[in-house]
Amino acid sequence: MKKAFTLSEMLICISIMAVLVVLFLSSIRAKPNSNMVMFRKAYNITSSNVYEMLQSAIFYETGYLNNLQPTSQQIEGAYPSGQTKFCKVFANYVNTAGEPDCTSNKSKPSFSTLDGIDWYLPPKTTSGNFSGKEIVRVDVNGSQPPNCTAGSADCEQPDTFEIKISNVGKIYIDDDTAKKYLQNVRNVSK
Repeated sequence: MKKAFTLSEMLICISIMAVLVVLFLSSIRAKPNSNMVMFRKAYNITSSNVYEMLQSAIFYETGYLNNLQPTSQQIEGAYPSGQTKFCKVFANYVNTAGEPDCTSNKSKPSFSTLDGIDWYLPPKTTSGNFSGKEIVRVDVNGSQPPNCTAGSADCEQPDTFEIKISNVGKIYIDDDTAKKYLQNVRNVSK
């Protein structure tokens, strides 16, 4: 007597394999939302840089970001101080693509990093006081579209985000989309 699979056993086996193939293919086709990934990167860079800046006795001796006194170390041949100090010191901690421009021109980025993120770091007031929460704006895909800000009503996939920093280095995010991007939830776009 020969032992073989019955027709019903073969159909069950084929249907199980078909379900597994469908599940496997859908997980391969789903790709992460690149704006979310880049915003997480920008947020982590900001958080770690601000921490390092405040821990450094070279750049912020008092432990507060509103210190406008000259640094005890040169950056690009000068001792950063005054209104542009925060921008210059921050840019010193990242791999910039070119020279940082830390002037008050908000229409163009202060600098771009090698990963394509445009950073807008406004100069501080003459007193150096952070206005509660200083805004650092990041465009996570540079000049590529859609160039819309998180929180805008007509922006489904934002690529520009605001990261707010207090005088003592606390990081704030007000926008719900940005908060969602920072959660440990797997968001995928199809």
